[in-house]
Amino acid sequence: MFKARTVSGATLLIFCLAMVGPIASLHAMDMKADAPERYVVKTGDTLWDIASVYLEAAWQWPQIWALNTDIANPHLIYPGDEIFLVMIDGQPRLRLQRGVRVDPALVKRVPSIRRTNTTTAVPALALGQIEAWLAKVKIVDAADFDRMPYILGGVDGKTLLKTGDLIYVRGALATGVSSFKIYQSGQRYVDPATGAAIGLEAEEVGQARLLSEQEGLAMLKITGVTEEVTPGDRIMISESLGLDATLFPQPPARAVSGQIIGLRSDGTIAAAHAVVTIDLGLTDGLAVGDLLAVARPGETVKDPVTGQPVTLPDQSIGQMLVYQTLDQIAYALVLKATSAVKIGFLAQSP
Repeated sequence: MFKARTVSGATLLIFCLAMVGPIASLHAMDMKADAPERYVVKTGDTLWDIASVYLEAAWQWPQIWALNTDIANPHLIYPGDEIFLVMIDGQPRLRLQRGVRVDPALVKRVPSIRRTNTTTAVPALALGQIEAWLAKVKIVDAADFDRMPYILGGVDGKTLLKTGDLIYVRGALATGVSSFKIYQSGQRYVDPATGAAIGLEAEEVGQARLLSEQEGLAMLKITGVTEEVTPGDRIMISESLGLDATLFPQPPARAVSGQIIGLRSDGTIAAAHAVVTIDLGLTDGLAVGDLLAVARPGETVKDPVTGQPVTLPDQSIGQMLVYQTLDQIAYALVLKATSAVKIGFLAQSP
């Protein structure tokens, strides 16, 4: 297995090139007809990019990797390394040949001994889009959000609050914590089938520092704002939700099927590198790092002979990576899309 999973939405999937055996797949491995025999890793490459050079389905990358037992730390690939295609037991496999890399700050004064800086290793994916979004917005349980401490108002009665203002907060703040973030309620999501609430989008609009606290009422100072802060905004612990640069997609542990229920912006369509919300979560067996196919639902047409309605097959149009989960809802990044992605499109196992 290649996942380290917990119930946390910030759980990381650690991609390890040192396989102990092939992972299960729903499709036969399909090498690209024009896959090169050798490929030199370039600065700016990601493992997903390289996998796409060799495979029609990039997520099958771990299946074609052959471990080089003579290479120290084969879990990492660097610019300048050379990947080459070989046949082992009649099956295509990839092997790695290290390029020459020297970190001047770490080279000893012995010509035959070098050390490399692992921070230059090739990441699995370009996660800039996720990290920028994750720093600003997150999905939370709607009932939990409604129970969080909230801004009662400015100490002078003001309702339009800015950096430097002192505010009163009602509710029990986390003990031993002095730095907080201010969030406003965003879109509330419901299950398309039942109409039940399944999550809420909370958007960070500012930061505050605790000054004093008495039972049920605290005074904080707003230390920064990105949007207008008003009474009723919620107070949460300031926490980091960064993602590991070695995150690599793989199919869910079990088959899942849901749909896209929200887009990152107020638009009606999304494309590659966009963030979408789906109605699948931890209770469905979904985890951070899972790869899902995006499909356009089949149209219903009238049979010209029988006159009966016929639903055409769904059409796969792309792939997306799950990166934050709750029980019944998750955020995903669209990795690839051959046409516009819309609310109502399917999110399912590849």
